[in-house]
Amino acid sequence: MRGYIIGGIIMSISDWINVVLCILSFVLAAVSVVTVIITIRQNNRMIQNSTRPYIVLTIATTFFQDLYTYIVIKNYGSSGATIKALSFDIDISKYTAAIGASKPFSHVENTFLAPSQKILTMIKPEKLYDDDIKSFSAHIEYTDGETVYNENYNINIASFADAIQARASTKDKEIRSISYAMQDLVEKLI
Repeated sequence: MRGYIIGGIIMSISDWINVVLCILSFVLAAVSVVTVIITIRQNNRMIQNSTRPYIVLTIATTFFQDLYTYIVIKNYGSSGATIKALSFDIDISKYTAAIGASKPFSHVENTFLAPSQKILTMIKPEKLYDDDIKSFSAHIEYTDGETVYNENYNINIASFADAIQARASTKDKEIRSISYAMQDLVEKLI
């Protein structure tokens, strides 16, 4: 048996192979542990993002006989959240549709929004246009009980003014128009 002397220890080729295999096994195990930790962190982030609340501030319009515009706060997420703060870069009460009403969303702090739940208020975009306001910003802070989220939204009112919506003229055929509108809604919900 042929061997090599290292530090006073005689090692054969098979001993060398075993040492190299041990070192490689250790390196492979360390790489595997690091890979598992990275994967667990990514999975945790993905699960958190898929189950967290997403409270979004948008504009919506309806057009039955007249065009109405709303500021909508809606939870698009999979879990509920409590609104902690909401602010606008303009005085939104000047543009509300209700005369003499309180400031829109002034009591929204500490309001819990379940998934798909929304709060809305009607505004008059023509008042915004009169003051040459084509867009405004909003900041909302909310929590799911563990994490606090801060979102900023730019609301571009002018983009909604560019949207053209056609409506049928229905002299003496109002019931048919209502029927068609309800059928259209049902089809969109399918």
